[in-house]
Amino acid sequence: MAGRPRQFDIDDAVNVATRLFIQKGYEGATFAQLTEAMGISPPSFYAAFGSKEMLFKRVFDRYAEGIRAVRNEAVKQPTARDVVAYLLTHLTEASTRDPLVKGCLLVRGAPVGSSNAMQLREDMKNEGEAITTALTKRFLVALKTGDRTLPGEPHAMARLTNMVLTGIATQAAGGVPTCEIEAAVQGFVDLFEK
Repeated sequence: MAGRPRQFDIDDAVNVATRLFIQKGYEGATFAQLTEAMGISPPSFYAAFGSKEMLFKRVFDRYAEGIRAVRNEAVKQPTARDVVAYLLTHLTEASTRDPLVKGCLLVRGAPVGSSNAMQLREDMKNEGEAITTALTKRFLVALKTGDRTLPGEPHAMARLTNMVLTGIATQAAGGVPTCEIEAAVQGFVDLFEK
């Protein structure tokens, strides 16, 4: 005897959960809020996701794929300036596109209190650090090839760029208008000579 078919779309439910986790963080998004926002019953939630932590892991994995795609495309750009412009422009757009939920899962969503979520916290930290690592490698290439757009030491500029990314997400979540964030991003990009 076949089981009853699911009455909701898993991808849509994960998208809804992503928005809620960005808006409220892992701890702030309650089980009741998640099931209500996704329009599913608790038994359906458990059948589909197992637990809130497993749902968050699924959300994070999908979210991280998007960040990696932008990061991987950014480091292919021809100059250090182009790398930074691509990365910051695309991730600014991602942090500000939703008029109701702004920010970044890596900055706003991390589980803080749950001892069961230590691996998730570590995964999120590693994902953030992967940006600095990728930028450092790319900026070392820029230095070796005489790319005059790199304004400083490769690792320091990579770390600073990642700090700017975190600031973008924080500012967006705090309600700073997108036009002001974009102007600040352009100001940072302009530090990289043309």
